[in-house]
Amino acid sequence: MATFHLALIQLQISSIKSDNVTRACTFIQEAATQGAKIVSLPECFHSPYGTKYFPEYAEKIPGESTQKLSEVAKECSIYLIGDLYPVEMKKP
Repeated sequence: MATFHLALIQLQISSIKSDNVTRACTFIQEAATQGAKIVSLPECFHSPYGTKYFPEYAEKIPGESTQKLSEVAKECSIYLIGDLYPVEMKKP
């Protein structure tokens, strides 16, 4: 039976989105160097937790955060689960 390594990342979140994404990418790279093939980030990893923050941290998909996550996943040859609750949604 084949085995694989799964990494579940927890990280301290700040009010600066770019710092949160950079910190997440650092942890993703570290997990990959330790053999992880699937890496999962926590929900709302790029913003403070709470719906009141969503409008300020929202971004389109694809966007800056998804672009950086995609790049690091490709670079590390891993599957990445990254939850971006605050996304820009079109109103009906």
